[in-house]
Amino acid sequence: MKKIISLAIIAALCTTVAYTQKHITKEGVIEIFSETSLFTIEAKNMKVASVLNAENGELVASTLVRSFKFKEALVEEHFNENYMESHKFPKAVFKGKINNFSDFKIQKDGTYPIEVVGSLTLHGETRDILEKGELIVKNGNISGLLTFDVSLANYKIEVEENYKDRIKDAIKLSVHFDYKPL
Repeated sequence: MKKIISLAIIAALCTTVAYTQKHITKEGVIEIFSETSLFTIEAKNMKVASVLNAENGELVASTLVRSFKFKEALVEEHFNENYMESHKFPKAVFKGKINNFSDFKIQKDGTYPIEVVGSLTLHGETRDILEKGELIVKNGNISGLLTFDVSLANYKIEVEENYKDRIKDAIKLSVHFDYKPL
């Protein structure tokens, strides 16, 4: 009986320790999408690093801009050279937190609505963001999903006059992270 009680206490401590540490991914995904009647822009970046502090909801994510992959090589080249200027601004970084992180039990499986607040640095410009998403907890694993629009003008990304009717100012970002305990 003492062994069972000891094992139960150890299991409870291990579970508590698992949720007091940071969770990380190096294979987060960001997809970008924009569509006009003349042009569709789609790209995927599967090399996004992120850390989630499972104690307080602090969140950091970072990626190299050149990691976005397009179906057409020419579009990818224009994205990096003409718009994002990835040679000058190689990284995109988000620093912030989940505002309502204390509203739910991270140890309990479920889907939780979240509100993410922080700053996004892109193309050398930093802007505050406040967006809604969801956190999914299943079998001790945490996934985060977030979809929001980014204004090119807010980040001083200039669209050539010839392409203004082909490229929207608002680009949709879809973010997905599957975290593992660090």
